[in-house]
Amino acid sequence: MKFVTPLTAAEQLTLLDARDQGPTAGLRRRAQAVELSGRGYRRTAIADLLNVHCETVSAWLDRWDTQGLWGLYDQPRGGRPPRFTLAEAEQVRLEVEQSPRQLRQVQARLQERLGKPASRQTLRRTLKKTMAGVGSAAGGRSSTGVRKPRFGRSKTA
Repeated sequence: MKFVTPLTAAEQLTLLDARDQGPTAGLRRRAQAVELSGRGYRRTAIADLLNVHCETVSAWLDRWDTQGLWGLYDQPRGGRPPRFTLAEAEQVRLEVEQSPRQLRQVQARLQERLGKPASRQTLRRTLKKTMAGVGSAAGGRSSTGVRKPRFGRSKTA
């Protein structure tokens, strides 16, 4: 049987806050697992409740014991580095806000200013990352102003 060390009142409040208002679903799930372990639930019961393997729960509990709350956050993953730095991504956002319906012109201006070619899909992906957490009032439109396709309807009908 594996349990976390007894939780202090401050740790319990921190875990409850992370469980209820954490920025990612993964953090909320891991915080809930640690909180349940602090209340005496076994690893297998936590794994069944959260629909994960008991070794996964064990790894979460180990990360809590060694790193605290920071150990429950998502760790950086590998992959291709982003095309634009944070400052350049902000520039992309401002350019698209100025001309949301003229993406080809935005692409040309960014190529000229930054020296980096970018497809429309790259612009969308960059905007999505820079706009993360900002609610969308676009009403069915993407952050680039382009209408999202709807499935099941033909364009001619």
